[in-house]
Amino acid sequence: MPDTPLEHLNHSDDEIDLRELFLALWHRKFLIIFISLSSLAFGIMYSDTLPNVYQSKATVLLNSPQTNNPITSLIPGANHNNVDFDTSIKLLKSHRFLSELVSKLSIPKSLQVSTLGYEWGAADIDRDLSITPLSNTNLLEITFEGHDPNFNTQLVNAITVNFIDYQAQLMQPGVKNSENWLAEKIAHIQELLSQEEQQLNTFRHKNSAIDIAGLVKQGQNEINLLHSEHRKLNQEREKLERHLAKVKAHEHDIKHVATIKRMTDVPAILSLLNSLEQLKIELSQIKLRYLHKHPKYQAISLKIDETQRQLNTQVKYQIQRDISRLKEVKHLLSSINNKQLIAKRSLESAIIKDREYAQINRNINTNLALLQNLNERQKKFEIIDDKSHVATFIIVDPARVPIHPIGPKKRLIAVLALLLGLMLAVVIVLILYFMSNHRSRYRQIVVNNGFNILGELPEVKVARANEPILQGQGKRFGRYQEAIHSIRTNYMIDKSLRDNRLIAITSLTPNEGKSSCCLQLTRSFSELERVIIVDADLRAPSIAAVLGESPHRLGLSNLIAGTHTFEQCIFHDEALNADVLSSGIKPNNALLFLSSKRFSLLLKALLKKYDRVILECPPLLSVSDALVIGKNVKGVTLVADVTKNSTAKFMNDMHELQHTNIDISGIILNRTKDDNQPYYGAYSQKTNLAYGGATS
Repeated sequence: MPDTPLEHLNHSDDEIDLRELFLALWHRKFLIIFISLSSLAFGIMYSDTLPNVYQSKATVLLNSPQTNNPITSLIPGANHNNVDFDTSIKLLKSHRFLSELVSKLSIPKSLQVSTLGYEWGAADIDRDLSITPLSNTNLLEITFEGHDPNFNTQLVNAITVNFIDYQAQLMQPGVKNSENWLAEKIAHIQELLSQEEQQLNTFRHKNSAIDIAGLVKQGQNEINLLHSEHRKLNQEREKLERHLAKVKAHEHDIKHVATIKRMTDVPAILSLLNSLEQLKIELSQIKLRYLHKHPKYQAISLKIDETQRQLNTQVKYQIQRDISRLKEVKHLLSSINNKQLIAKRSLESAIIKDREYAQINRNINTNLALLQNLNERQKKFEIIDDKSHVATFIIVDPARVPIHPIGPKKRLIAVLALLLGLMLAVVIVLILYFMSNHRSRYRQIVVNNGFNILGELPEVKVARANEPILQGQGKRFGRYQEAIHSIRTNYMIDKSLRDNRLIAITSLTPNEGKSSCCLQLTRSFSELERVIIVDADLRAPSIAAVLGESPHRLGLSNLIAGTHTFEQCIFHDEALNADVLSSGIKPNNALLFLSSKRFSLLLKALLKKYDRVILECPPLLSVSDALVIGKNVKGVTLVADVTKNSTAKFMNDMHELQHTNIDISGIILNRTKDDNQPYYGAYSQKTNLAYGGATS
């Protein structure tokens, strides 16, 4: 199926071939060189206008006990070595210090003029002042960059000299205030400690110095023992209640009651049960030999009755014992419940006392730690109060007047200007490349790959996009016909093409306009010669349908198969003014038909009968049919739709085409857009019929 307009949008230039970009850059190399050299010249001229920059540098040492700055040593847990440097740097670059420093300096008039009327002050110093700690040392490097070397040196030395006094000035008021606050805080903490110690003594006296933690543990153990005993008695109660319930259910059947598990656990009852069973066994043996009036029989019977009576008495006695035990267990459970309540109250009281005791201890420990910390701080402030310990800033190497400037870096500016110009030139060339005519890029690709351009077909707006162009109207169709006539002229005047009367037209992929090109070239050549058009695209034929014939009409495949005559397979079309040999019945194996000897002989016969034979072939890169057809022709004309694929894809297709064995006589670019072309097509034909698209 042909591409719809939406599908054409999807084939936009989203691929970029780097080789194509490099070619575009090489083509504009002189423009790139000119812009780069111009940028370099501008950079050199600009660097010449910049004033010289001088750098003054001094080195100082932070000297204090354990290399700690007293100000920052007040911060507990700080990393003094790093904090020392950071604090000193912040103080040196503080606005207050620099403002005081400016008032002591004599500012050169050149600096005052350069500030355009604004007062030269602390912000100007801070902008060009840098303070850097030297690694693995206690040294600081103070650097200032400016246009006046003498003032630079004066400024750096003034910083190193005035910083010691400034540091002492900052610390003294704060130290006095902090000492007063610390003294008040220490007195308050000591008073709190005295009150809490008195509270602790009162608490101990009230509780007779009892171990509160031991009481809590003892109460917990007592509750655990009571709980364990309660659980055992409760289990015994449940067993007794279940046992007595069984006894009550069989109270009229003493024999059954005697066999209950708890009864059989009593040795006396178990012995009577065994004796009773033994006597019954002896009685059953006597019954076999004697009658019931026999003395032995009667003696055994009396023993059985006596044993049964004893068993009943023993069972009743055991029942009474179980009832008494149940009452006793219930009484014990009630007593244990009361003991548990008393133990829980005692435990709660012990826990409350333990918490009060722990809270008093925590308060005392907290205040002791706070008092110790405050005492340590008080000692530090006493050290700070001694001005001899403040001098932690020692000048190691004072600043000297620089002789050679450090800037501007003219070479670096020139290199950056050159690189910037080169980048700008490349961007401009790429913008020009992407804004250039799409058609010209395709022409360049064709020429670079060594192929000949036979012509260009402009894009034509049509009503339907599913059929080849046969007829049309309007200005654009007139241009399209003029382009066809130009291609015909190229065929007739080109030395390599004019003797080739068999024109085989194909495309790289389907739907690139080869069918439209075949039809229009047939009509153009038919104005001068006797022409036949042959539809050799047996897989996707289109010629018969666009000419109003049945797609299953007799044609090339029937003629090659030998099932019909030449006259039966061809027909004459008035619109083309030429004979037409359609594809015929669609074969199962198109390649077999096109590679047969009959097809080659047919082409030779057509050349004898007609002045020009125009052959529509299948796409080259889709199937191998066109490769077989190419063996029977001197050259193949390729139609390429410039809107279907990106230039990168088209370039790859051209490279792939060079590796085939087909001789390409020329390439026709289809659907090009160039509204600047002059139009001389006023005489072109106009009809009232408009058929679909520019591709097939």
